[in-house]
Amino acid sequence: MIDVAICEDSDIDMQILKGIVESHLSCRNILYEIHTFSNGEELVEEYKNKPCDIIFLDIMMDGMNGIETGKCIRDMDTAVEIVYCTATKEFAIEAYDVHAMGYLLKPYDASRIGIMIDYYIKNNLTAGKSFITVKSKRKQLIIPYKDIVYMESDNKVVYIYTNTQGPVKVYNRLNCFEEEVADVRFLRCHQSYFINMDYVVRVEDSDFVMSDNSIIPIRKSGRKLIIKKYEDYLKKSER
Repeated sequence: MIDVAICEDSDIDMQILKGIVESHLSCRNILYEIHTFSNGEELVEEYKNKPCDIIFLDIMMDGMNGIETGKCIRDMDTAVEIVYCTATKEFAIEAYDVHAMGYLLKPYDASRIGIMIDYYIKNNLTAGKSFITVKSKRKQLIIPYKDIVYMESDNKVVYIYTNTQGPVKVYNRLNCFEEEVADVRFLRCHQSYFINMDYVVRVEDSDFVMSDNSIIPIRKSGRKLIIKKYEDYLKKSER
């Protein structure tokens, strides 16, 4: 989830920018919330109780301008990323004085905003990586580990079953995902299955029963060890 704030005193520019940001985040399959503000005072007051991840901040506003607003925000939060928006380069140096992530000129360039968002994803969401990036139906998707219930291999196709997007079909090998997803909650329990143990409801005979009622077989070879790994994970999770 990315929390985005847009502070812009022009309603037209606000709607254009909001639409572009929504489009880019949706295409990258990232959950988000966007909060809009028409002036700096409103943003600063709201920020005291509800911080966010990225702020798109107009510089030329009545009352408290964007530079002043950014300084107030920085006093409260040194981690939030600020992107300044303006029709002129006049304030570029002042913008970087408050450690802005970027500087957008109007009229807005959608590709430039996309670059900003990708930069944020690369430098923030990939730290302690907790998602996979896949291509399905000609779209690039970002799937958080926590949303994956299990993966199922069928020859050269892997079906990723999620609790947010349903099944996602990907042309790849399950071995590749097993190598990529270095996370203790995942377990390779069968040649064709890679499960998220957080979604195991119980072990029944030689199968895992998942939260979506799927029955996932446990391979015969090493079955006791696989079940023990799950039981050990369950004990650690309950601490």
